Amino acid sequence: MTQLPEQAAIDPDDRRKHLDYIQAVVTRMSAASSAAKGWLLPVVTATYGYSLTKRVTSVALLGVGAVLLFGFLDANYLRQEKAYRRLYDAVARRTHEIPLFSLDPSHADDPAPPAATPLQKIWLRIHRWFPNRTVWLSWSVAPFYGALVIVGCLIATLAQ
Repeated sequence: MTQLPEQAAIDPDDRRKHLDYIQAVVTRMSAASSAAKGWLLPVVTATYGYSLTKRVTSVALLGVGAVLLFGFLDANYLRQEKAYRRLYDAVARRTHEIPLFSLDPSHADDPAPPAATPLQKIWLRIHRWFPNRTVWLSWSVAPFYGALVIVGCLIATLAQ
């Protein structure tokens, strides 16, 4: 592990405080993810329950839409959380030159190579804003939201 010369002179207390700030952001992202799941459950219970009792397929599909929307929101929280974990790791290990007290997670990522094609640059920008496959398939997103989508589709089929 090589230490960058610019970061060698940083006060250890400043570095610890920087890591504390990053950890606070990671904690907030995790709490927001849990809150999103908590907000979804009453919506799903109401839409799926109403659809079953009144035999209204459109309400079940509305519930499935809510699951997909909250799933996208939760996946974005997880994507951001992972980005801040990379920033934390880069500050802790001093692998990248990161300005003191920066909370910009893009500082931890390697920049696009100068020889990158325009398509590669577009793909890198998209990847910064939308969750990738590993986020969607994580244990906290796919099983929870996938099960609710399947249940909603079954209820929509039964409500016909």
